[in-house]
Amino acid sequence: MAVPPPGDSPPEEVNHDDLAALDFGVVGDGAGETDLGAILGGYGSGGAAEAAEHDDDATPTFTVTNPPGTVTVTTYLDGRVHQIELSPKAAAMAEAALAEEIVLVADLATRDARSAQYTFMLDGMREQGHDNVATRDFLNRDLDLPTPEQARAARAELFTTRYAGEE
Repeated sequence: MAVPPPGDSPPEEVNHDDLAALDFGVVGDGAGETDLGAILGGYGSGGAAEAAEHDDDATPTFTVTNPPGTVTVTTYLDGRVHQIELSPKAAAMAEAALAEEIVLVADLATRDARSAQYTFMLDGMREQGHDNVATRDFLNRDLDLPTPEQARAARAELFTTRYAGEE
């Protein structure tokens, strides 16, 4: 169907509401709905919050706090940020400085998580009989997973250079 030029009104048959085909019923009106709770016998009645709680218990996390104690970042094993905690002292920081601090601490927590991936994968490779320099090089260079020693060294370097002289 051709689109009319600007300023021309479309023919009467083309003038229709595209959203008219969608059915926007009232939630919970119950008409024609099936009670899945009755069918499933209460399966999953705990909801998504309960499922997320169980996932958090089983998932390893890695937490880093900066030396002043203003920023704490917790990440999952894959490096995704799980939680950021700020102390009351963080309110006195400038917004840009606080943002930079959060990013730096999150990077360190991500490095810790990725170094745990390195250890986990190296242990798995050892079980398969592949514990050699090439395996460690593959994990470090090709997969860009830092060793636990490299993660600790990065943290020590950042903390000593950034917070030298602070209490």
